[in-house]
Amino acid sequence: MSLRLRPALAALAAATALLLHACGGGVEGQGTGSVSYSEGPIGGFGSIIVNGVRYDERSARIVDEDGGTLTSADLRLGMTVRVDGGAIDPVSLSAVATDVQVTSDLRGRVAAKDAVAGTLTVLGQTVRVTAATAFDEALAGGLGAVAVGSTVEVYAILDPVTGAYAAQRVEPDPSPSDFKLRGVVAGLDLAARMLRIGGATFTWAQGVQPAGLANGQTVRLTLQTATDAQGRWVVTRFDDGVALPPDGAEVEIESVVASYTSLASFTVAGVRVDASAARVEPAGATVAAGVRVEVEGHYRGGVLVADQVEVKGSGDDGGDDDGREVELHGAISGLDTVARTFVLRGLTVDYAQADFKDGTAADLANGVEVEVHGRLDGSGTVVVAEEIDFED
Repeated sequence: MSLRLRPALAALAAATALLLHACGGGVEGQGTGSVSYSEGPIGGFGSIIVNGVRYDERSARIVDEDGGTLTSADLRLGMTVRVDGGAIDPVSLSAVATDVQVTSDLRGRVAAKDAVAGTLTVLGQTVRVTAATAFDEALAGGLGAVAVGSTVEVYAILDPVTGAYAAQRVEPDPSPSDFKLRGVVAGLDLAARMLRIGGATFTWAQGVQPAGLANGQTVRLTLQTATDAQGRWVVTRFDDGVALPPDGAEVEIESVVASYTSLASFTVAGVRVDASAARVEPAGATVAAGVRVEVEGHYRGGVLVADQVEVKGSGDDGGDDDGREVELHGAISGLDTVARTFVLRGLTVDYAQADFKDGTAADLANGVEVEVHGRLDGSGTVVVAEEIDFED
């Protein structure tokens, strides 16, 4: 058994990209590529917004990391997705998605919670909860509603330097058939069939071990839901924890710099980056190992040639102390004029302090199409609207 070079979804997208390129699709310059690839958390809806690009997912194939079929209704704020699509329109910053893969980083039991530090311990890993963390509506109290001993699924940005996970979304998963973890291999002992990730030790049966397993490799582990007699988690399956973009694609990735030599040579989400000719924002910001960035450019010959690198902060923080910025488009439901809230794309929106454009609060009604810009509140379950625009 060997590690897959990438999930089957990315492989399919790569084949599609090569076919399009062979048919004459251009790939030079932002907005001229025949295909696009984006990896990061969902930042809004109408369709889904990933790394600032609005992807129309209505006709896309949507799956989880195991290939299970999902629908648009299953997509939630903060979920990590890998999106393959058509060319990105440089004016509207939009594209049509062909494939969307949802990938979480941890699924397991909460062993500890530190409300002061804002951390959870899951499968021996430190999960940092910040103002940018979205929580499922079933966890209406945010971190306070997460019970030690409960089972959760966490979508996160992994810092491969510190091993910390900056949670982008946390949701309950009361009765999973297995646990899962994506992390960086350390302390590998092939003879004893053991490795470490963070504060946990993992073992596996003969024949499960993949060829080429090595320290420093990012893997996705499927685990039994209980440890063995030695307190080790038992791996039932290994998968590659890295996906590579299709060759020639326009690419946008938000992740943490794993290794850094220079702007001409660093690694993000397992992808080699050459940003020697890129614009770095904010001006003068430092790119280094452990720094969270959003990289935009084109993937050619195994290298992401970057046009722009946006520095977002350290890898173990949420990158936004004032709460996650959220953009929502769609039809209002569940309007409550007393509480001054409504529901949009499954999220409760508090419009009490919002500014209105092309209308007023009196024009709000169930079924009315609006565009909402706001931020998550402290619970991570309510969007506090800053501006609401009535759409035609």
